[in-house]
Amino acid sequence: MLQNRLLSNSIYTGIALFFIGIVPFVFNILVARYFGKELLGDINISLSFCLIITLFTTNFFGTNSNKFLSEFRGRNQLENFNIVFTTSIFGPLLVNTLVLLSLYFFWDVISTKFSLNKDFLVPMMYYIFGRTYYIVIRKIFYGTNLIVNYTFIEILTDIIILFGIFFVCQLGNPKFLIFSFTLGYSFFVFIGLIILFFRYKSITKHLRPNKNYNRKIVLRKYFKYGLITMIGNVSSAGTSYISMLFIGFYLSNSEAGIYSSVIAIISIVMFIPRLLSQVLLPEISNLYGAGEKKLLRKTILTSSLFLLLVGIIILLPFFIFSGKILSLFGNSFINGSAILRIMIPAIFIRIISVPIVTFLYATKYVIYPNIGGIMILFSSVVAWMVLTPIYKLNGIAFGYLIGVIIGIGYQMITGLIIFKSFSKNISD
Repeated sequence: MLQNRLLSNSIYTGIALFFIGIVPFVFNILVARYFGKELLGDINISLSFCLIITLFTTNFFGTNSNKFLSEFRGRNQLENFNIVFTTSIFGPLLVNTLVLLSLYFFWDVISTKFSLNKDFLVPMMYYIFGRTYYIVIRKIFYGTNLIVNYTFIEILTDIIILFGIFFVCQLGNPKFLIFSFTLGYSFFVFIGLIILFFRYKSITKHLRPNKNYNRKIVLRKYFKYGLITMIGNVSSAGTSYISMLFIGFYLSNSEAGIYSSVIAIISIVMFIPRLLSQVLLPEISNLYGAGEKKLLRKTILTSSLFLLLVGIIILLPFFIFSGKILSLFGNSFINGSAILRIMIPAIFIRIISVPIVTFLYATKYVIYPNIGGIMILFSSVVAWMVLTPIYKLNGIAFGYLIGVIIGIGYQMITGLIIFKSFSKNISD
């Protein structure tokens, strides 16, 4: 039953992530060909800044939704489920309001400090708000096992975004490119909320009321887990976005454009770890909440072997044909092939680490992967400060690789030690 559900959810998630990965890939190709490297770098620096901001809110509320909605469903606890559900829906509204007001009042300072286009303020504000709820509601769909519904609206959303990007490129006004994403995110949020409203009874019909529940305890657990995961996830996932800001500070927008093409390729490859982590986290949380330790161990071992094989098969062609792949953006982007080859080993490490790291995130050992995330960011930033002025874009790529080796290496070693102890306790 579990294996069938995992396979089914993986297929649907794979389809959704295929469309998610296509969007930045097509976006970067079209912008590169219609507007050139300079504008591609300019707009990606602005988007990277937005994504860094949204990472805090989405990792706090989104990761909490994915874990605790699944865990409380596994424990059949209705009140606890409702507390997490309502907090995840309304919490981002307050946080986003404060963030956007700060961005508006301090825009002159912020735009100068981070080399942002001053004309992009309004599009960026809409983007931040729409992207935040897009991610949070997506995580709620996974936490409530509505992955089929999510896949359907994700595909429609990405089609809307792609159509908007193509239309704006034809129009020739780059300022509206960011609005293309906002349009799609708004559609996703609107339809997503409608689906959650009408499916709420079916989601909670097997959950049992508990009159002795304690809201403060649930919220304390929610905020503690959210804060820990937010720090670690932002440190880890935000590394590529922060690297773009380093390019804006040390190098030129043209070089940022070349790096953007490499990141667009990587975003397609990264659908593998994103696919498995999104599918595995709610399942592991559910099994953990239900006390199914043997089934949990089998799930982690099977997925680890699967990802090892898939990682080799998928990444090898990208390494060999990196130049030809980057030529899709234009001949001037072929120079980025060395950068792509340097970063591919880091992506392989990320892929094979997913099951054991997800095991840590979904259980009581969440502190360890978040320490690893901080190590990724700290070591990458130090490496960029040293290497970027000397080796330029190659320095950025090496800094990313160094951070992944150190941070994810720590996560994997710690996870394997804990998992070995976990497996021994099962056999005993």
